[in-house]
Amino acid sequence: MSSSWRPIIVGVAWCAMVTTTLFGGTAYAASCPIHLTISALARSIEDAPLVINWGPGCESPPDWIGLYAENPALSNASPLAQVFVNGARSGQVVSEVKFGRRKLPGGWSHEQVLQHIPKRRSKPICYDLYLTSYDASGQLEYFDCLKVQPTWMFSEPGLGNMSLRELFLPGTHCSGCYQTRTNVGNAFLKRIGYRQSLDVWSQLVFGVRYLDFSVGFYPSHNGTRNFWIMNEHFRVASLGPILQDIRRFVILSEETVFLDFRRFPLGFHNNPEQHDALLALLEQELGDLVYRRKFAASDELTDGDDHADGESYNLTLGDMRREGKYVLITYNHEASLNESEIIWKPWKKHSSAFLKHTELGEFMQNLFSQKHPDAPRDIGWSLHGVQGFQGSYNEEDATYMMPAERASVVNPKLMQLLSGPWSQRANAVLVDYFANTNLVELAVNTNRYKTLRSPTSEAVVLDIQ
Repeated sequence: MSSSWRPIIVGVAWCAMVTTTLFGGTAYAASCPIHLTISALARSIEDAPLVINWGPGCESPPDWIGLYAENPALSNASPLAQVFVNGARSGQVVSEVKFGRRKLPGGWSHEQVLQHIPKRRSKPICYDLYLTSYDASGQLEYFDCLKVQPTWMFSEPGLGNMSLRELFLPGTHCSGCYQTRTNVGNAFLKRIGYRQSLDVWSQLVFGVRYLDFSVGFYPSHNGTRNFWIMNEHFRVASLGPILQDIRRFVILSEETVFLDFRRFPLGFHNNPEQHDALLALLEQELGDLVYRRKFAASDELTDGDDHADGESYNLTLGDMRREGKYVLITYNHEASLNESEIIWKPWKKHSSAFLKHTELGEFMQNLFSQKHPDAPRDIGWSLHGVQGFQGSYNEEDATYMMPAERASVVNPKLMQLLSGPWSQRANAVLVDYFANTNLVELAVNTNRYKTLRSPTSEAVVLDIQ
């Protein structure tokens, strides 16, 4: 045989009985996906029951599903809860097991990151909450866990070549609208003001990458907390600590986070100086981490710079990473865009807020159909998959649903609609009570699938000696 060699470029396909599915769990055969979520219907995250989900549309549903506090592959522990599926092709069952007081796993809790830098891991990190499904003979079919994915972007190098409009970005609507130590006694907020069960730090550690903020100006006695997260016209929490959490997270993880400042419902009307002050706060807290917009008149521009005064959605993660920047801010105020380089034009927004949950399917069909005039094409866009107060009105008993109730109805429908081919066309998807969904898991695995199909993906080169 000749001692010379030649490179052969090949495509490698590998099949096995053990596979990782688009839904993120481990399937030991052609089986029905299962996942674990946290109910939105609780007074606090500690009291929230765990929800066992399977489907959608399983051709061969399991015989039963078990919830464990220990990895059943490594122990003989009995399940905390069992669900007998009885042939149902999809469903969800609220268990009696509460989420409880649990630290974020992998060293990512607030207290732990102040003492030790958490290790970046290429795989999700499980809570001690495991879900397995079995067939009638007791054979294991599917394995999953309640997990966090703090470095899912960093772990997928292929994402760096994709434009931001091509990514599926898991997001939260009204990201700062949750219970804190300072607002826990506000009965009004408890009833209608909260939209998330986890704080922004936890959202980011779980894998959320697109944050939605409405900001109001309300002067404090010492001037240190003038800017507030708003839900409509109600103050929920101070903005400053949230920005500090975002800063800490992106430094530790090197993940890219998108901040969408969409509305300014209090104190900004006819007060442009408040925008100047808010932008100064963003510069102070995040300025060295923000990817900046280059003005066309700048002497620094080169002929090859495609992003001068352009759209942020044409950037790639690689563009940002090469400059050591991990935060992108969109800001819905035209005059400020003319003055500041740290903010970009907002992406196109589509919202289901005014729809009844029975109208969600038609709305999604129109949005994701390539033939419909409203369908986004080659732009960055966000889907606010939420239901507003008016949309929840029940004519039969003349009542409205509260936010957690609305999320419990809308979220499963939205996830089912997105679990098919439409996930390939999604960009930023924002929900209320995201922990009540498998949105992060769906986005992570959809993006992974896109990188494998991308023509820019690296080929496998074998050196044949």
